[in-house]
Amino acid sequence: MATARASGARAARLEGSNPSSGTNGNNFMNKKSLDPAGHISLAVSNLEKSKKFYKNLFDQLGFKQIKDGTYSIAWVTKEGFGIWIRRAKQAKLPHKHFAPGLHHLCLKAKTKKLVDEIYERMLTKKTVIFAEPKSYPEYTPKYYAVDFADPDGIKIEVAYY
Repeated sequence: MATARASGARAARLEGSNPSSGTNGNNFMNKKSLDPAGHISLAVSNLEKSKKFYKNLFDQLGFKQIKDGTYSIAWVTKEGFGIWIRRAKQAKLPHKHFAPGLHHLCLKAKTKKLVDEIYERMLTKKTVIFAEPKSYPEYTPKYYAVDFADPDGIKIEVAYY
């Protein structure tokens, strides 16, 4: 039995690629994912600045880069969760914490030591730190996290639990 397939730009979006970039990021989408969340896409005001920031962070967390295009870049975790960073169409609108939309993005670290290492790296990059690494036993007994801002002010949390 034949199945219908989307064509053109829509098919490219469904497969996770950018039709103008000539690359296809769907390799990770075809494997069996262990992460039920799927993916998230963040719009950023300066793609090159954000690329450097997120590449540094995601390399430390062990994420694999699957796309490096003109308008977007993407990484995937070993469990199959995709994180896309895209050039915003309205780059002059600043991110406002606690406004409607994304409150923060939490990324899991494999160890408390890695949380501390990421914190130290963010300090060397003069990143805005919202909360230094500390324990949050009210969440789970082992919860340990750091919170900081990405280049657009989006709150990023790296947590071990």
